[in-house]
Amino acid sequence: MLLLSLAGVVVTGFFLLAELLTPNESPENLARDLTQTEKRSDSLPKPVASSGRTGTVQSTKLSTGRIPELDLALQQREEDEENLAQERAEAEEEAREQAHEDAEEREDEEEGLNSDEVPTKKEALDEFLTQITPENWRQARAGLISAYKDGTLPEIPYVEDKFWNKVGEVGGQKIAEELLNDSDPAYTKILGGWGKADPQALLDYYLELDLKDPEIQKYLERTNNRELPFLDQFSSGVLDGLVDGGNAGKINDDQLNGISEVVDYFLDSDPMKGESMMREFTERVIQDRDLDALKEWVSGYEEPELEAATAQRVIESGAFDEEPLEAVEFANSLASDKAKRTGLSSAYARLASGMSGHNPNLTAQELNAMENGFDRDFALNGFAHGLVHSDPDAALQWANSISNDNFRKVVTKNISKRIKLERPEKKPDQK
Repeated sequence: MLLLSLAGVVVTGFFLLAELLTPNESPENLARDLTQTEKRSDSLPKPVASSGRTGTVQSTKLSTGRIPELDLALQQREEDEENLAQERAEAEEEAREQAHEDAEEREDEEEGLNSDEVPTKKEALDEFLTQITPENWRQARAGLISAYKDGTLPEIPYVEDKFWNKVGEVGGQKIAEELLNDSDPAYTKILGGWGKADPQALLDYYLELDLKDPEIQKYLERTNNRELPFLDQFSSGVLDGLVDGGNAGKINDDQLNGISEVVDYFLDSDPMKGESMMREFTERVIQDRDLDALKEWVSGYEEPELEAATAQRVIESGAFDEEPLEAVEFANSLASDKAKRTGLSSAYARLASGMSGHNPNLTAQELNAMENGFDRDFALNGFAHGLVHSDPDAALQWANSISNDNFRKVVTKNISKRIKLERPEKKPDQK
């Protein structure tokens, strides 16, 4: 009762404070209703493209060998602008080593708030969220900080996520533009709530989103965000609305057709967004699926963009983690160069993180023995990203050994951003 009283005081005090502050397919129907009970080896659903496309929907230091000699003359390659653009898009390897652990952590946090020991904290949070409006969200943010300080609400990701989802739900585009203007990291945190409240509005906004816009570039630079993970957050928000909160078990034929149209449209108008939507769709349908079924599913896509997107997310999901070297073999088996290289990046990122006891030094020796070329460059891209958590300096060294000038610049820039974002206390020297 005392905690409940304190919660009331915080909420009341927050609104008093607000007054004092200035407001400022394919031909055959491959769609499957996932609500039905299926065996894990069953075929996965493939969204049907409106265009008729097949399968379319709309630490210890590592032994770096030659790596420390950064002045070595590496093989230079000339590529036309179209190929460079594709490689640049592929450069943004998004490591997801902690994805499942983070999800479990949030579940534990929610269970903690619902436990008999702290019912008043859950009630205080629910009451607090109901008071948020488009006009007072800034004061609500201040009130949340106060609640953290006095212990009324625990400072945990679950509470933070619930808060920003609510802000996105009530504020949508208006608040998104405010946050973007301020280069506030919370800009992408509101997308889940916005997508659930008004998926069409978020989709319309996403359609117009231009990565080259100066405001977007300023936001990415100031928040150390990378382009593809940034796009994935928008795609995730849209899908959360289209499939009722992103629960794969609730995807039905109508929702699948809607996703098909969206991905199909983006593949024609903005392939980077199309790949992003496919990555996020993949994440929603592959959980607990048989590995052979996943391999067959990925290989069934004819478009390089879709094959690449599905391969990346399947590998990142940990499907090969029991035998991580099989991910490299799988990547090399893919039909398109784009999918192969994207898969190699994802596979080598897992190897670098030491999955299933794999020794990254063995992979380092393998990389040093490989001939220069794009296959090695993309393997290096993934390997470097996979080292960010354990050895940021080695991550930059490996990135700097990429032979293609343009690709190397993109990867080292992305590695540096990840280090600043994930290891702010570490300031590696970039040569």
